[in-house]
Amino acid sequence: MSSEHQGRPTPLDETPATVVVPPVVDPRLGDKATLPPHPQTTQQQRRFAFGILLLSIVCLGLGQTILFAILPPMARAIGIADGWVGVIFTFSALMWVLTSPFWGQRSDVWGRKPVILLGVGMFAASITGLGIVMQLGADGILGVPLTIFLLFVLRSLHGGFASASPAASQAYVADRTAPEERTSSLAGFAAAFGLGATLGPGIGSATAQYGPLVSLLIVGGIGVVVFGLIWRYLPERSRPMIKENTPKLRFTDPRLRTALLYGTGGGVLMVVPIQIIGFYLIDTLALPEVAASQLLGVAFMVHSLATLFSQLVIIQRFEIPRIILLQLAPPMIMVGHLIIAMGQNFGTIAFGLMITGLGVGLFMPAYTASVSLSVRPDEQGAAAGLANSASAIGFIIAPVMAFTLYTLSPQTPFWVTTGIAGLLSLYARYRLRPKILAEQVASAQQG
Repeated sequence: MSSEHQGRPTPLDETPATVVVPPVVDPRLGDKATLPPHPQTTQQQRRFAFGILLLSIVCLGLGQTILFAILPPMARAIGIADGWVGVIFTFSALMWVLTSPFWGQRSDVWGRKPVILLGVGMFAASITGLGIVMQLGADGILGVPLTIFLLFVLRSLHGGFASASPAASQAYVADRTAPEERTSSLAGFAAAFGLGATLGPGIGSATAQYGPLVSLLIVGGIGVVVFGLIWRYLPERSRPMIKENTPKLRFTDPRLRTALLYGTGGGVLMVVPIQIIGFYLIDTLALPEVAASQLLGVAFMVHSLATLFSQLVIIQRFEIPRIILLQLAPPMIMVGHLIIAMGQNFGTIAFGLMITGLGVGLFMPAYTASVSLSVRPDEQGAAAGLANSASAIGFIIAPVMAFTLYTLSPQTPFWVTTGIAGLLSLYARYRLRPKILAEQVASAQQG
C-alpha cells in the first residue's frame, strides 16, 4: 500500500520549492527493486505538517487529564470502589504497552498517516463512549457492575488503538529532523501533549456541574475535527517498507534497553500523582466530590503548565543537552513528590505538582530523543513504539503500587516515589550517562 499523499491539491502541493530526488535503491532488496522517486518536504511544508500533526497529540493530552480529573469523583458518586478505578486504568495501560510497539512497526509498513488516523479516530470514539457510560451510571440507568464492565471495555479500546497515534507521530517527526534537532523537535511534540493536558482539566472543571457527558463529548468532538484535518492536510512523503524487511526491535536490544529502563522508571513517577491525586485531595482536605473535581482540574492545570514551561521555554531557549536533561529530571520530580507528601493544604500540594511538572517536562523529550538517536532511520517507527510502551508500563505498575500503598496512608505512595526518584537519579548518572557518552564518541569517530 502506498502512503504517498493522494487526493485534491493542498496548500503544500502548490509550494514551488519541492525538489524531486533520484530513485533510491533499498539496500535490503539488492537488485530486486528500486523505490520510486518522491518529493522531499521543504522547511515551510514541514512546519505546516508538524502543526497539523501535533493537533492529534493535543487531543490525547485533553483526553488523558480530563478523564483522570473526572473519573475518581464520578466513581465515588456512582458507587464504584476505588480499586476498580485502578483496575480500569491498569488494563488500559496494559493494552497500550502491548500494542504500541505493534503500531510503531505498522507505521513503517503502512506509512505514518494511516496509523495516526486510526489512533485519533479510536480516541474520539472511546472518549465519547466513556462519557455516555459514566452519565448513564450516574443517572442510575446502568447498574454498577454493568457500568464497570463498559468502562473497562471502552478504556481498553482506548489503550489498544489510541496508542497508534503517538508511536506513528514520533516516527513522523524523527523522519523529518536531523539528529542535532531531535530533542528540541520532540520537546515540541511533548509540549503539544502538555497543552492538551493543560486544557483538559480546565474543560473538566468548567463543565463539572453538567456531568461527565458534556465534558467528554466536547473532547470527542475535538477529536473528530482533528481527524478531518489530518485526513485532509497532513502530507505523507515517506514510502512504506517491504513487509518482510520491517525491523523488529525488542526491549532487550542492547542499544535501547538502558534508555527503556530509564523510561519505565520515569513512567512510574509520572503516573502515581495522576492516578491518586484526586483521592488525595478528597481525603487530605476533606472535600466533597464536586469541589474535589474542580480543585483537581486546577491542580492538573498547574502541573501541565509547568510541564509546558519546561518544554517550550527551558529546553527550546537554553538548548540544554539531553544528557543533562536526563540527569536533572529525576531529582526535580523527587523534590515535587516530597512536597506533596508533606502538604496539608491545597497551595502546598499544587506547588509540589508544579515542581513535579517541571521535572516531567525535562524528562519526556530527552528520553524519547535518546531512544530515537540509538537506532537507524528505518527503525524509527519500531523504536518510537517501544519508547511509548516502556514509559506506559508505569500505568500498569503505578496503580497497583499506589492504591496498595494508599491504604496505609494517603502520603505513603509519595514517600515511596520520592525514594524511587532518588534511585533513578543515580541510574541516570552512572548507567545512562556513560552509555550516551560512548555513543557520541562512536558517532564522532564514524563521522
